Amino acid sequence: MKKNIISLAVAATVLGAAAAQAGQYVNPDKTGEVLLFPFYNADNGNQTNMHVVNTTASVKAVKIRFVEYKNSDEVLDFNVYLSPKDHFSFTVTKDPNGEGAAVMTRDNTCTVPALGSANGAFAGSTTENADGSITRTQPFVNYQYSNTKDVDSTIERTLTGHVEVIEMGIVGNVDTKKGAHAAFATHGATGVPASCAGLDASWASGKWATNAADGISAPTGGLYGIAYHLNAESAAAFGFEPTALEDWAPATYSGHTNPGSLSPSITSGTPEAVLKHGLGGDQHGLVTFASGIEATSGVLQTVSLSNDIQNNPVFAGMTDWVVTFPTKRAHVDPALVAPFTGLWLGSKGTTTKKEQPACEPVSIGQWDREEAFTANTNGFSPSPAATTAKICNEVAVIAMGAGAKSALDVETGLTNLSFSYSDGWQTISFGTQFMKDATSAVTVSGLPAIGFAAYKVVKGAMSYGNAAEHKTDTVTSGLAAN
Repeated sequence: MKKNIISLAVAATVLGAAAAQAGQYVNPDKTGEVLLFPFYNADNGNQTNMHVVNTTASVKAVKIRFVEYKNSDEVLDFNVYLSPKDHFSFTVTKDPNGEGAAVMTRDNTCTVPALGSANGAFAGSTTENADGSITRTQPFVNYQYSNTKDVDSTIERTLTGHVEVIEMGIVGNVDTKKGAHAAFATHGATGVPASCAGLDASWASGKWATNAADGISAPTGGLYGIAYHLNAESAAAFGFEPTALEDWAPATYSGHTNPGSLSPSITSGTPEAVLKHGLGGDQHGLVTFASGIEATSGVLQTVSLSNDIQNNPVFAGMTDWVVTFPTKRAHVDPALVAPFTGLWLGSKGTTTKKEQPACEPVSIGQWDREEAFTANTNGFSPSPAATTAKICNEVAVIAMGAGAKSALDVETGLTNLSFSYSDGWQTISFGTQFMKDATSAVTVSGLPAIGFAAYKVVKGAMSYGNAAEHKTDTVTSGLAAN
């Protein structure tokens, strides 16, 4: 859903024949090695259906990671082994046996561990359906933030968040007797993989237990994703797509890891990025940053987000904006790294816990359909002491209109923003934040942000939903044309 995009054809023209491997970029063709879904929601009767698709003829090892909305603490991840042309479908929903979120699937694609497995206090479950299929449910967990100084250690914190999908590599058949990993993952004529148990056993005591890279070659991309947010009670659905990063993996990447590992993560990419420069036209340059996470942030950076607001009371109109900073955690916890300016502290003091979120100042402009303009100074609720508006969560869901009901029926982490008109448009600007490359020669302005606006109208018993990705504005300086 973004941003500083460059096609392979343009890259080859601008940067030379080797440009396709020169640095990571947001692929306008919507496929890549990394998919960043800006939102999931299992709150208040909602569910988010998500699909990850392998468009290639290779077996792919993929890490799927769910992170919560406040500080992108991980709440679940697992390895997925996608068969050639595979389509992995799952739903993020309220845990039927708990108060947090869970992932649920009937898909046959191999995961390690198998979904529906034991996991400490948050054990999964399996149910056999009338048609013989198996529904597997795996609750999200609070292990990463419950044993820290965070004030909010509740499992309800998992109800909203965002999702990382990271290709770890191509799976081959090294040993046809004991390590036929690609064959194990490949679906047969019945649509069932040959042996998910074989992949599990390889991690437990086989080839991958001693060498995770055995038979794994470099990522090649070709993944795409799609998601749709559903609320059955309000009869509304909103479809959206992830941002796809291509050529994200570094040349020395060895990303295939044990399912219990926190890596690879969004921080693991190449430090080189292809960015649009400020000379006008569709011209780009190669930039080397001090770290992979700064390069990933660089290709996602924008000085503003713009989109429609539709709150017309004639149609009971409602608008939510989802604003997600998918790389923010690595910039604010435990140390502060540009372009972000606020440091995350789960609590302050030694006797009384007080959460200090990593807030970012923003400026807001609002217009109606006839160009009437309002510079909003009221800010989000609850309002900060200063008049400058701030966004503090890593996934912000903002309902337009004071006290407005959320179009997405969100409660966890919801904020309200006043909007002076029934219909119009709005810009949220990141005018003070910036980041420099490894040599401090190139400046990239703004913040790495993705997301969409969700619009809902109601007519009688029927509801209608639509989603539109935010419009962005890339600003760089000091980057020469190539």
